[in-house]
Amino acid sequence: MRKQSKTSNPFRNVAYISPVSEIISNAFQQSAAVRRTRIKKRISRERKLYFLEKDKITTLTYELTRKIDSIIDQFPWVEDIHPFYQEIINLIGSVDKIKQILGRLKGISNQLQEIEREELQKLYDTNHPNVMASIRKATSGRYVSLVKKAQGDVKYLIRIVKKLKAVPDFNTTLPTIVIAGAPNVGKSSLVRCISSGSPEIGEYPFTTKEVVFGHANFGLTLVQVVDTPGLLDRPFEERNLIERQSIASINYISDIIVYLFDYSKDAELSIEEQNHLLEDISKEFTDNPTIRVLNKVDILSKDQIAKANEEFDTEFQISTLKEKGLESLVERLKILTLDLLKTKDKFKDVAKLSISEEFLLQKEKEDFSYDI
Repeated sequence: MRKQSKTSNPFRNVAYISPVSEIISNAFQQSAAVRRTRIKKRISRERKLYFLEKDKITTLTYELTRKIDSIIDQFPWVEDIHPFYQEIINLIGSVDKIKQILGRLKGISNQLQEIEREELQKLYDTNHPNVMASIRKATSGRYVSLVKKAQGDVKYLIRIVKKLKAVPDFNTTLPTIVIAGAPNVGKSSLVRCISSGSPEIGEYPFTTKEVVFGHANFGLTLVQVVDTPGLLDRPFEERNLIERQSIASINYISDIIVYLFDYSKDAELSIEEQNHLLEDISKEFTDNPTIRVLNKVDILSKDQIAKANEEFDTEFQISTLKEKGLESLVERLKILTLDLLKTKDKFKDVAKLSISEEFLLQKEKEDFSYDI
């Protein structure tokens, strides 16, 4: 297995994994293409046949082991990847099963080389052309039987990798802002409003909904902003085991929670349900500061906004549709991010930057601001 940086999706770099049938077919094609080599010194016909059969066996061994070893070598070092991605693996499969499969594949590769040594010795010990041909055929048969044992294992890896490569490429060393709240409260819209460039649209293996994932430039560092639809949008007691595991995986990368409230007539959760959902999230994400934000103020009256602030105790009032009130929210996020970079252990090595007190004090100056 290949050692992998802990900062991003370790499965993005996994290349095409060939099915077992393809591995066998290609290896036999290469072996069949071997022709008798020209040998300058005069040797008997039998020895020429020996070299031909030997080359066919060694070529077959090489092609099979090369393909099997390439699966093992390019696969991420499972024990070394970030806990977030380990959790993702366990949501759609099993870290332990992957380790067992890779171990079995290595065992098959080693067995192929052991068989090669045995059969080449038999080949060396005979001068009979028919016996040589039968040794090569028997070797091929043993190879096929052995490699076919990996058919199910390789199919499993192909399926797992395909799903894992679709997971957004989170940088686990950067601060991450998770947007939460009831369905249709404007979470994805907020990601788009405060992200620079076009947010990435991806999938998680545990939801059929698209994940919106963007970056914001807070001057000193980039931050990640993510909406995880289908996860942090309804009471936790309604969750099945997979969904609860999924929420736990988000906990590994989240640093700040922005919780959006909806007081409009179209709100999908009642006031009580929205407050209850926030309580659930606060219990699960205990180490994350939470910012309470009222959205959709463009369709609320002043009285409704005042009542909503009483019901929800919100810090900020915004409209993602009209892009109102975002500046003060973003400024609050910048201050929180700077504080996290200074105090949270996981950010000690962010871009190998040391944050000086002199730099941090600049944020208090009236003319100081970050680009976003």
